Amino acid sequence: TVPGVITMVPEGLVLLTSVAMAVSVIRLAQKKALVQDMPAVEVLARVDVVCVDKTGTLTEPGMAVQQVVVLDDSLPVADALGALGASEPEPNQTLVAVSAKYPATEGWTVTATVPFSSSRKWSSATFDGHGAWVLGAPEMLLPDGHDVRAQADGLAQGGARVLLLARSAGEPGNDTGPGELAPAALVVINQTLRSDAAETVAYFLEQNVTMKVISGDNAVTVGAIAQQAGVPGADDPIDARDLPDDQEALAEILETHSVFGRVSPAQKRAMVGALQSRGHVVAMTGDGVNDVLALKDADLGIAMGSGAGATRSVAQIVLLDDRFAVMPSVVAEGRRVLGNVERVAQLFLSKSFYAMVVSLATI
Repeated sequence: TVPGVITMVPEGLVLLTSVAMAVSVIRLAQKKALVQDMPAVEVLARVDVVCVDKTGTLTEPGMAVQQVVVLDDSLPVADALGALGASEPEPNQTLVAVSAKYPATEGWTVTATVPFSSSRKWSSATFDGHGAWVLGAPEMLLPDGHDVRAQADGLAQGGARVLLLARSAGEPGNDTGPGELAPAALVVINQTLRSDAAETVAYFLEQNVTMKVISGDNAVTVGAIAQQAGVPGADDPIDARDLPDDQEALAEILETHSVFGRVSPAQKRAMVGALQSRGHVVAMTGDGVNDVLALKDADLGIAMGSGAGATRSVAQIVLLDDRFAVMPSVVAEGRRVLGNVERVAQLFLSKSFYAMVVSLATI
């Protein structure tokens, strides 16, 4: 009967749509992209803004100490770096790079530590008989206009991550801050642009997908790496500490700028919301716990396989081999699925009208 035919149409369409998505999931798995939410395949075809981090996405994984610029010869810079590298039981990538260059120092007993925080951008350790030492971002530790700040910005223009090693006159703490600091050295951490990063960025630009580089690193460093990758507007990076809290004002800045440094976890989430308020379909990549909120709010969350467990659990897609270069294939697969679903819908729509015309003619 006619009612029977009409009720079969949605069921058949849903079945074929599910089959198309399932086949797409298998194809993406072969490219080391794990799809954890099947409808995410369809979202891929509608994404028009991709927000990426610098470290591990545009740059190669891992870091290495490239250079140490000593600012005060009277301070034991090498010993302090070795002691700081071994001060935390679970060091971040920066401390791992420092430890690889400077082994643990004997005779430096840790009495207190302040672990690294993505909001503070510095960590510290106090050693028995050697005082307190701080390692972190120069712009977070030194006031504006300081000579060392200008020197650090000059080193960062090549795309390297620059950290300040300083001795504190007080006892650093979460609430009290780092205390009065005496700059000891600038530590230059080398980060290499991925060989396929520029090609990936070029693909997205050809597909009219806007790239937004959002990083917690120094804005000058982020801008240098983004410029090497070919991101438009990379020559004018924005320091996120100066961004407004108002969503409309933030959305206006996001429409005209592409590279942002010193972005806090809360600001990443706010940026996603601001872009969505302008009608954009946003994909967000991340690997750390501080990216979880932004990944959840984005239309499509993409996590790195080596990232934190919380990040992988909230993402719709996980790049198992951490290769951002697979994203063009992922987007192309999503558009292929959307095209197949549209063709199937046209088929069933034609079939429905044909059944109605035949039924009416028969009656």
